[in-house]
Amino acid sequence: MTDVIASNSELIETPAGSEVMEKFIADGWNPDRFDIQSWLERTPWRNLKGTKYGIDPDQARTHSAVRDDRLVNQIYKLDIATFLTAERVSYLGISKLVGHSPDEASAVFLATQTVDEARHYEIFSQRLAEFGVSPQQRDQMMQDVTTKEMRKFYDLIAEQVDKGDFASAMMAHNIVLEGMAYPIYRYESAYWSAFDPSLTQLIRGAFADEVHHVKFGEAIIKRYTKLGDESRNRMLRLAGEFHQLMTDVFEATIQHYIHLYQLVANEYMDLIGGIEIFRGKTMRDVSEVDQVRILLSEIQIEHQTRMQRIGL
Repeated sequence: MTDVIASNSELIETPAGSEVMEKFIADGWNPDRFDIQSWLERTPWRNLKGTKYGIDPDQARTHSAVRDDRLVNQIYKLDIATFLTAERVSYLGISKLVGHSPDEASAVFLATQTVDEARHYEIFSQRLAEFGVSPQQRDQMMQDVTTKEMRKFYDLIAEQVDKGDFASAMMAHNIVLEGMAYPIYRYESAYWSAFDPSLTQLIRGAFADEVHHVKFGEAIIKRYTKLGDESRNRMLRLAGEFHQLMTDVFEATIQHYIHLYQLVANEYMDLIGGIEIFRGKTMRDVSEVDQVRILLSEIQIEHQTRMQRIGL
């Protein structure tokens, strides 16, 4: 019987330029940027290096108003609770999708995305805990900020996962929900930059992950839209439904919370007025209502651009 275990003297380096076989099955898309090694290099070794719960301890600064002004404190917690509702939908849904993945590479990527979404949930929960919010209070806040319009939006996302429809679920999570984060996270990271640079750091760290998730979503969905079968028509109908729901969610947000944000802006304009909340527009240039209108417009433009990019 031949001994297949080589001695140290028989070990050789892989020749430069030699062909390396693919390690995973990937059905019609390139997984090179979406494996665990790239996740390690991108997230723990780079994005999170030197941080604790996503914050650089040397740059942890918070304006006194966030703790001492009841209105600012309330809005601060409402914003974080809203982040948490989306992150919970994400980590619960994406974890289920691992088992519905059409190939090995997709399953491996979604395992890393599950960790990303769970980490986001953890860091925002940690931030609330640092402000004295218990898990029970946090859950109640999350329930309170979830309007009926938002619930309908989240339910439609969960429905695609529960049906096991991978293509539709991927579009719901990694194109629609994660894509919405682009304008929202840009806005929120700017809004809180003067009040709490630490929260801005958390948001930007989560945003970096969401960008990567959207890139995967685009890569995988392009395969389905090129097939020309019923899955493409199904995603087209779903995209139209999500577009309407996004509008409904923002209209409800204006009705429920915008007066609170305007009160804060009016009281602290000296502090936040110079923030460039949108390109070429500072906080003092636009009312809170107009800010939401602009934000919704940016979300819709991003959504339409992404639909074109994936062939819908």
